[in-house]
Amino acid sequence: MNYQFTQKQVYINEQKIFYLEGGTASNCEPILFLHGWGVGIQPYQEVLNVLCKRHYVIAPELPGFNSSSSEKLNWDYNDYADLISAFLQRLNIKKVHFIGHSLGGGIAATIAALMPDFVKSLILVASTGIPVEPIPLVFVQRVIEMTAQAPHIKFPQIIQIFQAFSYNLFFRTYHTLQILLMSLDKDLKPILPKIETPCLLVWGKNDLTTPLKAAQEFSQLIKNSKLIVVDGVYHEWSIFFVDKFTTLVFDFLDEIAGRK
Repeated sequence: MNYQFTQKQVYINEQKIFYLEGGTASNCEPILFLHGWGVGIQPYQEVLNVLCKRHYVIAPELPGFNSSSSEKLNWDYNDYADLISAFLQRLNIKKVHFIGHSLGGGIAATIAALMPDFVKSLILVASTGIPVEPIPLVFVQRVIEMTAQAPHIKFPQIIQIFQAFSYNLFFRTYHTLQILLMSLDKDLKPILPKIETPCLLVWGKNDLTTPLKAAQEFSQLIKNSKLIVVDGVYHEWSIFFVDKFTTLVFDFLDEIAGRK
């Protein structure tokens, strides 16, 4: 069953934010889903459809990517965190379960550390926030990873990823490259010990972009966090193995709610 999302937009500090909203209304806090670098929310549509079976879901496109505008240059994690907090206030949402993949994970971790009142729980999926060295090697590793993942990419995911990435790279070139460098270089380790909310870390064992050693550092620095490593998968695995990923999410949220 595919749930019907409502496409909406709102202006926050002169930035047009496009987002999807929909799912199952319940007494639980909604999920706020933050996408990764270089794309938007469309490649995650299958994940969002499954999450909507049990939760209300809000999925914004980050400023400067796809349908969301950006009047500002040189964004960092704090800027994104401020914008997402203002976005939640505009929607009159007091607390959410954050799920962040890659760049979205770094933003969600920043909010959990510095603005904890918004965060019911935190799920970081192959999150950025631990510097990667040397940065030029990442470009080679991305080619290796995408090639290795190719057999698992289904239609229309391949089209969605290609269209989103191509648009951002060719029409939002400066922003896309600046955010890549920021996300690979910016060190969140000093603030991670401030995170006290329940936290699940989900990583692919073969991840080259945000390698497993980064997951282990996240696990050591975030008190009482839980790390799950998935064998044989790479950086984007959560997009391609939807049932496996959403099962881990639901189990964690059930545990928080005391239902298990």
